[in-house]
Amino acid sequence: PRLDVRVFRTASECIAAAKADGRQLWVTDLSQEAAPLCAHAAGEPALPRLAVVVGSEGAGVSKTMLAAADRRVFLPMCGFTESLNVSVAAALVLQRLLDRRDASGAPFGALPAAEAAALRARWYADLARSEEQLQLFLELATRGGAEPYLDTRRPEAFREEQRAGGKRTAARRRAFEGEAGGEQGP
Repeated sequence: PRLDVRVFRTASECIAAAKADGRQLWVTDLSQEAAPLCAHAAGEPALPRLAVVVGSEGAGVSKTMLAAADRRVFLPMCGFTESLNVSVAAALVLQRLLDRRDASGAPFGALPAAEAAALRARWYADLARSEEQLQLFLELATRGGAEPYLDTRRPEAFREEQRAGGKRTAARRRAFEGEAGGEQGP
């Protein structure tokens, strides 16, 4: 899946660009007209190409954007929470969308092979910090790219090493603060 982030000066500019690119406009909204954005249900149709708009916590999105929306969505919440910080809401909306699968089980938003190869080559070229790296990365791109991580969890040995490093850093900081005459932490 790929995520393009674009910024527009006006809502009308954004709407026009989304429509010109063949995207449906899904807008977060806390009104009664919004549908819950829930986990993907079996038999649910594949998602269209989307442009997702998330508004500010208090005011939400503009009336212009709401009027143009193909679908208004909200994140169901439990307890006494009324709304979420915009960055948290954006992350949760995107994760819900990326968790969806098409009929074949492929992730939503999976690119056609040719488009993925072109994007990968451009991305690898941008990553290179030297001519040598550029050649190495472009060769990797022609072979289909690096294998994706199937499991992004860290091995326990790595986690233990990080825990030990974190404790040493905190101990050094406390020792320095004590030597400098500052108040020592807990």
